[in-house]
Formats: sequence, structure tokens, C-alpha cells
Amino acid sequence: MRSSSFRFVLLLMTSWLCVVAMSIGMAMAEEPLVLQARPVTDAVQDSGTPLFNSGISDYRVGRQDLLEIEVFDVEELTQTVRVGEDGSISLPLLGRLAVAGLTKSELEDLIAGLLADRYVRNPQVTVFVKEYESKKIAVSGAVKKPGTFEMLGQKTLLEMISMAGGLDVDPGKQIFIFRREHGGETRRIAIELEQLVYQADPSLNVPLAPNDIVYVPNLQTVRIFVSGAVNTPNQYDVPRDEPVTVLKAITIAGGTTERAADKRVQVIRTDEAGNRSTMLINLRKVKRGKAEDPLLQKDDIVLVPEAYF
Repeated sequence: MRSSSFRFVLLLMTSWLCVVAMSIGMAMAEEPLVLQARPVTDAVQDSGTPLFNSGISDYRVGRQDLLEIEVFDVEELTQTVRVGEDGSISLPLLGRLAVAGLTKSELEDLIAGLLADRYVRNPQVTVFVKEYESKKIAVSGAVKKPGTFEMLGQKTLLEMISMAGGLDVDPGKQIFIFRREHGGETRRIAIELEQLVYQADPSLNVPLAPNDIVYVPNLQTVRIFVSGAVNTPNQYDVPRDEPVTVLKAITIAGGTTERAADKRVQVIRTDEAGNRSTMLINLRKVKRGKAEDPLLQKDDIVLVPEAYF
């Protein structure tokens, strides 16, 4: 009796397993295979790379560009492809796609939408331009080897300056990037050189866009002369973008001596026609804020006479 009961229970369990297996098989036959991609927030992201995507994210894919297309957590669909002369690429499952003229974000949305229709649930697609075909960047100004350079892959500001031989002597205080917008307008981006190079601020080492122009101004100087009753009479080259007054020039020259006739300071100026003029400055009143401290011009001579008694 116990043996018959056991055989009956075993028969019921076997029948139930068969029904479950048939149900699973029917469900698999009705639905296509779906690959599940983890959300991109699960990925490890490099926070050390400065983000300055204005102009870069708006770049439009061109013919012969080399694209790296990654579908996160689905290695079979990650491809490196070159855009054909007809402006299209070929991808697994999706076939040929017309991509020339699309921004990277538009192409990412296109691929993600096509994959989501049948193949991948919640696809996370990233497009990276590894090579910009026939895209160039010009570097000019205070660099050792100014010129135009091919842009193969993403380049940063410091990388392009390095390709141009590095900074030359006496660069200015700022580096300018001139970028052509899609509307035809040119935008100027100013980067502080000291923060970029000497303070190594990574946020200023911006990625460049194709056809950018990088300009490093030369540090233009103005030469002035300070002579007479000052501690260090000499000629001085001062930055053009730092206005120099009479009082500041005398300070640069070490200040006045004890024998200085500071009520009768002269500024001797020669114009382009060769005409010479002289201004008399009462330095004591200037120091008290009771007289104007005039700005100096190129080749001005500041003469501090000596008092004889």
C-alpha cells in the first residue's frame, strides 16, 4: 500500500514538471530573445577627465570619421567602424545606417532606439569619435612651432600646444580658442595660462573641436625710462596690459633718493612726428591723492631731478 502511494505521488510530480516545461517552452517560442543591459550608473566613470563639452557634443559626424560605438554591458554589439563615403555605417543586427550629419547624441539616440525595438532592453549607447578625417586645428602665436595639425582622435588644449612645440618665450596671460558655431558665428574662449600651465588646473585643459583655432598671444611690453634721483635708474619693459603711472614707474625703479626734488618730476614724451613735450608732476601731491598720477606711454622718460639745497 505504501509503495503504491509513493508511485502515485511520483506520477503526479512528473506530470506537473512536464506541464511547467511545456509552458516555459511556449513562452520562449512566443517572445524574442532580449538582452538585458545594466543601467549606466553601475559603470565606473573616470572623474579625473575635465568636462568641457560645449562645441564638442555638437560635432556632426562626417565621412571617413572613425567611430567607436559601445553598447554598455553587451560586448557583442560594441564596434569600431569607419563612416563610408556615402555617409553610412554597418552595425550588427541593425544593418546600414545613414549617420553623416548627425551629432554624437543624435546617433546614440538613433542606435538605442533601434536596439530597444527588438533586441536590447534599456540600451545604453555611447559614441566616441576616434579619428576626425580631414579635421584640423591651427595653433599660432607664442608657440615654438606654430602651424596646422591633423586631429586624429580627441585632443586637449595642452596636447595641441605640445604638438606645436610648447610655449615660446614671453607668452601672454591668456590663451584664446576661436570656435566656429553651427550658425556661422565664431565664439572666443579665454583660458588663464597661469592656472592651466603652472597651477595645473585640469578643468582648463579643455577638449578641442575640429577646426578650432588656438592663439597664444605674445606678451607685448612697453619700454619706459626712469632716471635721475631714483635708487635704480634704468630702462624698464612693462606689460602693455598693465597700465603704468608715474608713481608706479618710480616705485619700479626702487623709489626716490633722499636728494630727490619730488615736487618737480618731469615726464618727457616724444610723439610720432618727433615732437618733444614735458609734463611737470608734483609727486608729493600725487602721493596724497591731491594731484593726478598720469599714465605713461611707450618710450616716456621719467626724470626725477635732484634738490641742491
